[in-house]
Amino acid sequence: MAKTTTIAGNTFLFTGKLTEFTREDAEAHVEAEGGKVLSGVSAKLNYLVVGQDAGSKLAKAEALGTVTILHEKEFLKMMNPGKKAPSKSDPKIAPKKTVKVTPKASPKKIAKSTAKVNSVSKQDSTKIAIDEIKIGKQIWCVKNLDLANFRNGDPIPEAKTKKEWQKASENGKPAWCYYENKTSNGTKYGKLYNWYAISDPRGLAPKGYHIPTDAEWTKLTNYLDGEDEAGTKMKSSFGWDKNGNGTNSSGFSGLPGGFRSIDGAFFGIGSLGDWWSSTESDTNDAWIRYLDCSGGDVERSDGYEKIGFSVRCLRD
Repeated sequence: MAKTTTIAGNTFLFTGKLTEFTREDAEAHVEAEGGKVLSGVSAKLNYLVVGQDAGSKLAKAEALGTVTILHEKEFLKMMNPGKKAPSKSDPKIAPKKTVKVTPKASPKKIAKSTAKVNSVSKQDSTKIAIDEIKIGKQIWCVKNLDLANFRNGDPIPEAKTKKEWQKASENGKPAWCYYENKTSNGTKYGKLYNWYAISDPRGLAPKGYHIPTDAEWTKLTNYLDGEDEAGTKMKSSFGWDKNGNGTNSSGFSGLPGGFRSIDGAFFGIGSLGDWWSSTESDTNDAWIRYLDCSGGDVERSDGYEKIGFSVRCLRD
């Protein structure tokens, strides 16, 4: 996209260790100048401002190919000359906050050690055993989806090459792949699906299960003390780069399976875990949740429907 020297009307996200200004002051300045601060990388993002050790958000923005990457000094040049970046503590610009109280997750309510095993009809062949975990009042599958057929038995096309992946997305057709097309990655992380496989009326989830809605993902993170705390509890205790392992106290067992970008390139294995919801945020995007090796939170973002993310099913 063409570069602009104005903040008004554009969307921003800040990542990494910022040295020229605080994140709070920068976000406040964007809002004061008529811009908008987003919570995650998506097709709606115009500018990503990066500091030191930017990490996975930078990788995602580069994979999208539509986001302008700015370093701190470049962002400073966009600020109105002579204006100091205001602080969010300034009562003139401080947004009114609604404090949402969520109940503490009680370990007694979470089955941590023994996941229930349930047999259901498999789209691919005959029977599969599905490991489940009860978190609050929800029953989640413990592993990412790894099926190559819809519920009615129709095959989901595998898209190995970049050309096959791009063609499926351009035509609005369902597709799946393994990360870097390696079966070994599928065994560990499951398959990556584009949105058209999620929304296909033939049904991607096995009988008795469904793809969670955005609201159902929120119910999960609320139960685990909110988005800021839930990530550590949802991440597996192994497999994450940069000492980013979680405690997995929830039993969710989230692994960093990465994603596949619009052009068919692969990113983020070892550092990112991304999961679709069944809820669209607009005509080209759907809500996702992702975990990052560099933090203990859960990010809610809208993912471009042509990207390949993991799928985690929820019991009906």
